[in-house]
Amino acid sequence: MRSVITRALLVAAGVVTVVFLATAGFLLFSGAAAVSESADQRDAAVVAAVLAVSSNADDVRGTIARTSAGAEGRMSVVLADGTRLGVGGGTPVASVGGAVVSVVPATVPFPFGAVFLVLGIAAVALGVAVWVGHRPFTPVLSALRVLASSTGRRVRLSGPRELEALASSINAATERTSLLMAKEREMIADVSHRLRTPLAALRLDADAVGSGPVAERIRSAVITLGHDVDRIIQALQPEEGEPEGTCDVASVVEARMAFWSAHACDQGRMLEVDVGEPAWVPLAPDALAAVVDALLENVFRHTPAAAPVGVSVVRHAGWVTLVVEDGGTGVADPSSALHRGSSGVGSTGLGLDIARAAAEATGGTIHLERGRLGGARVRLRFGEANSHHSPASPRAWRLWRGHP
Repeated sequence: MRSVITRALLVAAGVVTVVFLATAGFLLFSGAAAVSESADQRDAAVVAAVLAVSSNADDVRGTIARTSAGAEGRMSVVLADGTRLGVGGGTPVASVGGAVVSVVPATVPFPFGAVFLVLGIAAVALGVAVWVGHRPFTPVLSALRVLASSTGRRVRLSGPRELEALASSINAATERTSLLMAKEREMIADVSHRLRTPLAALRLDADAVGSGPVAERIRSAVITLGHDVDRIIQALQPEEGEPEGTCDVASVVEARMAFWSAHACDQGRMLEVDVGEPAWVPLAPDALAAVVDALLENVFRHTPAAAPVGVSVVRHAGWVTLVVEDGGTGVADPSSALHRGSSGVGSTGLGLDIARAAAEATGGTIHLERGRLGGARVRLRFGEANSHHSPASPRAWRLWRGHP
């Protein structure tokens, strides 16, 4: 901000300086020309006074020689009998008894010395003007610095009324945001607690089903759901300074695919899994597991039962890429698919929003594309733990250019 003010002051003072120099140069030149013309008028008056009392050529010639204009060869006199004395030409200045006095105007040099002096004074005045001009902006700059350093806390500043009003608006918006977040946490907590009663009933019913592969899958799903509800409740009250932790993406994906492969088998889906080498990212295992479950739940819910599914993990150049793709019909509106609550097709968009938030928490990105299986491909890039990687920008990409 200070540099912007300095440039503005320099431009304004520079324009004033240019106008001042042009005006000063014109006035100095005009003044020198007026002085020269006045001197010529005086010389002509001296010669005219001699002509008034004598028309003797020698007397007049001597008078011309004694004047500045005559000494410079710029004055001439034409007597009444036609005799010309001095250098011919020039502008008639005086006439006495039929004699005419003429003077050639002198060449007036441009006053460069005076202009350079004025230029030096103007340069000094320009520096003083910039220094003095900054003083009225000091309260504004101080208030802006307070605003810039008040991220995450209440803004308290004194300065121009407009900035004080802006600070009040920021405080009001912060309080409103905090209130909305608190209400959202309370709502999620209430919903999570309400889920415990039907979840307990579902667990009892699952235990009563008996034995067999289907019964085991039902019990496994109920246990997973119970863990998810517990994780939601725990996330609502995080401990101060609790580290996020790290996890191996390959291990987490492999563990979750043991659950989802059973569902794929029931629906007759072809499931391709390629987890590759261990790849560690700065996310808690539960957080990454929630991402995998959210993406695969979208696939199983919104694609035909026989549509193939592919899951892969690739580690390269400080990034860990998790790819989930399907052979469905794709995403009708990719431009809004990554916005929570507006993904379409009867979905809230919460799954993609969870995935996006997890990727961006590691400095990564989410990409929504058409995959090699013909449907949607969600590609998450996570920043690898304890590894240098170039910043990813933009963070959310929405690409839909047809089949590759």
